[in-house]
Amino acid sequence: QTLRAQGPRFLSSVFSPDGTLVLTASLKPLAQVWAVNSGKCLHTLRGHHNSVHSAVFSPNGKQVITASHDKHAKIWSVESGECLRTLSGHTDVVRSAAVSPEGKLVLTASDDCTARVWCMETGECLQTLLGHQDMLHSTEFLPH
Repeated sequence: QTLRAQGPRFLSSVFSPDGTLVLTASLKPLAQVWAVNSGKCLHTLRGHHNSVHSAVFSPNGKQVITASHDKHAKIWSVESGECLRTLSGHTDVVRSAAVSPEGKLVLTASDDCTARVWCMETGECLQTLLGHQDMLHSTEFLPH
């Protein structure tokens, strides 16, 4: 299946945990959720004010997390396409986000030389990881 989007190129793409959806992020201030079987866009996730660098699914496939040049990450509902929470606190571009294997924590990486750990349910910043001397470009949780 070919996913056809209008506008700038995709910056990242990832399959949902069950393989039925694809999530894309682009130079536009949005991400899109696509059906693999039909190639149709199911939701366009709008709410960022600058490009979306990366987007990931939660382990249960019910939420999406986007990381943006606008210094924020957002948590979205896959079912409705609605923004559930905005993760605010970074002072520079948010390059990447990851979700813990149990789906309770979000980890973000930023050009502000920090990583932050967030509560998925509330959007509260639980921890700021300091000490890096340069920008952080990627995040990942290791499986149990």
